[in-house]
Amino acid sequence: MKVPLKVRLALDLSMTGALLFALAFRITGDFAHEWIGLAAALLFALHNAANCGWYARLLSGRYGARRIANASVDFALAADALLVAATGFMQSKYILAFLELPGNMELRQIHATAAYWMPVLAAIHLGMHWEMVLGAMGLNKNAASNMRAAALRIFGIAAAACGVWASFERGMFSKLFLGYSFDFWDPESPPILFFLANAAIMALWAFVAHYALKAVGRIGKFRQKQRENPQ
Repeated sequence: MKVPLKVRLALDLSMTGALLFALAFRITGDFAHEWIGLAAALLFALHNAANCGWYARLLSGRYGARRIANASVDFALAADALLVAATGFMQSKYILAFLELPGNMELRQIHATAAYWMPVLAAIHLGMHWEMVLGAMGLNKNAASNMRAAALRIFGIAAAACGVWASFERGMFSKLFLGYSFDFWDPESPPILFFLANAAIMALWAFVAHYALKAVGRIGKFRQKQRENPQ
């Protein structure tokens, strides 16, 4: 049975929210972190089930640059999600405490690094499918929707600019490349700032992926026209 696009988008929005809350373990505490992480894992599994047709079509059709890029990001995201889930369960102090699993600092480092790749890869995935999202929101059909899309584009630019600042403020380079993955959040700072900073970082990567894909598409069309109409 085909799952309606709007249902899939609602599922993806819930999954993104769970991911942002899972990153906030310094705010929520370990007990809530484990249950939020479990919810995020279940939502990710539902996302894959709802989009199972994508897996069925993997071996059919032609693979151009865009499809190769999409598949690469999707597989990287799936592998990262599995790594986050596996290393998280192996350190469980509450949900799987009865198994007495041997968590250690190496596992914690891998889990933290993989977890911070999740919003980046998820944002790239979103950016590469942004036209589909606009279509589901009815923002590509008429002049009024074009105005709303333009307003959304301006908001996206502003959010991406905030994402650049937030990436430096949150030390994302170290978090992503095993420099120092353990997070810190000043308890005196409003928690909402944590979520806004991470949301802005996701907006940055989605923005970059969307417009990079557009640029590649335009370059491809330009080269095709040159081949068809050589001077």
